[in-house]
Order: sequence, then C-alpha cells, then structure tokens
Amino acid sequence: METLNYLVIQSTNTSEAKNLNKDAIINHHTRPISNGGLGFNRPGFDYLILQDGTLETLVSENSPTNVDLWGVSGGKRPILGKVKHIGYVGGRTLKEAFWKDTRTEEQTKTLEAIVKFYTLRFPKIIVVGFDDPTYVEESKNPAFDVQAWLESIGIPTRNQYQRTPIIRTV
Repeated sequence: METLNYLVIQSTNTSEAKNLNKDAIINHHTRPISNGGLGFNRPGFDYLILQDGTLETLVSENSPTNVDLWGVSGGKRPILGKVKHIGYVGGRTLKEAFWKDTRTEEQTKTLEAIVKFYTLRFPKIIVVGFDDPTYVEESKNPAFDVQAWLESIGIPTRNQYQRTPIIRTV
C-alpha cells in the first residue's frame, strides 16, 4: 500500500442504542439523497468498529481516499493527501439530541489497536478527529477529544493533528 498521510477518526453520528452493521452503513452512504441516503460513490468509512469491538472493513486496505482541500477541512485549513477513515458506531445520545462519547470498552480497545498499528506502519501519519480541522462549535464528531485520547494511549505528538488555536476578539 502507498503511504498514508492521515487517519481520520469519526463516529456514525447515531444513537448509542443503534447497533448498525457494515451493510447498513454502506447502504446509507451510497443510497441516493432522494432516497434518504448520502449519495456517496463509496462508503465514507474505510473501517467500522461495531459496539462489540469487531472491526469491519468497508473499503479495502489498498484503496485509500484521495483528499483535497475541501475533503475533510472544508477549506478552512488545507488537508491534502491519502486518508483512511475509521468510524465507530455511536457518537450521539439515546435520542440523538446531543454529541456523546458512546464508545464501548471493546470499541475503544479496537480503535487503540488500529491507531497504534497505523502509526507504526506509517511513522509520518497524522491522526485527526473528523471535526478537528474545521472546529465548528456545534459539531463534535467523533464526540471525544481525539488529541487528549491519543496522548493518553502514548501516540507521539508528531502523529497528532495540531489544531489551530481559536482567537476570539471582542
């Protein structure tokens, strides 16, 4: 596989009670917008971590996403390169009203294993939370502080996405 530049962590943005699977995600992501889907030409996740910690492959290892300026950052801070997206099932409260870190212990262990694998395999890879580049106050996907979590599991700073400080003027 060619070199990867980024590993993006995100949630499915669904209730902690929904137990989605690979087929449900592929269907939702690739179904036309007119039929309630997202209209993507492929799933938005390369890997999906189920609530029991099972890692499902949605897009093959040898098929990273090419990301352009608008791909992840929304144009606010350029992110260019090859990316793999890891999604975990959950990320919202029971009624989907608020963001919530709903990772089960099993999901957290699987996520840690895959992040450590990729940082060893690609020493220059940057691990980033889905909303970190845009930093929109109302959106918190993946519903936990990725940088703090990466530090807690021993991922080197060089592999952590560095958020641009927000400067507010009065």
